[in-house]
Amino acid sequence: MSWEDILRKFLDERDIKIVKILNEDAETSDPKIAKMLNISKSAVRMRRKRLENMGVLKTVGVVILQNLGVPYADVLLKLTKDKVIRENFMRRILTDDAIYEVTEYLGGWNLLIRVFNSDLGTLSKKVLSIINDIAVEEYEVLVCSRTMKAWGRTILET
Repeated sequence: MSWEDILRKFLDERDIKIVKILNEDAETSDPKIAKMLNISKSAVRMRRKRLENMGVLKTVGVVILQNLGVPYADVLLKLTKDKVIRENFMRRILTDDAIYEVTEYLGGWNLLIRVFNSDLGTLSKKVLSIINDIAVEEYEVLVCSRTMKAWGRTILET
């Protein structure tokens, strides 16, 4: 199933094309997108701003950790049911610079935390500090060896 098939329920064709173009190259200018889609620059700008204001589109720079040789890991967690302990844990992890993603799940695991650090030893210490928190009841740690595709794109070095 293509991006268009999935997103068609939420966005129109032009918005989907703008999102895809920016996903390939976030620096693509509005005039260039306008030329690619055969619409006006102001129409592209209006659509881009609307998507940003809706929280659907955010242009960011992403560091490809593996291309730097930086170790990273996924940590799956089951958390305590104690609301105060959970909230304190969430505040800590959401402000931790070494944690670059926190995703909440329904089902067996409560959270996926993605963490990186300068070397495996330091990464290990960071992961241990997470899994030994009072909020954590169960965990699984997956040290990543390679990411082949992310953000809709192949990200391996070419």
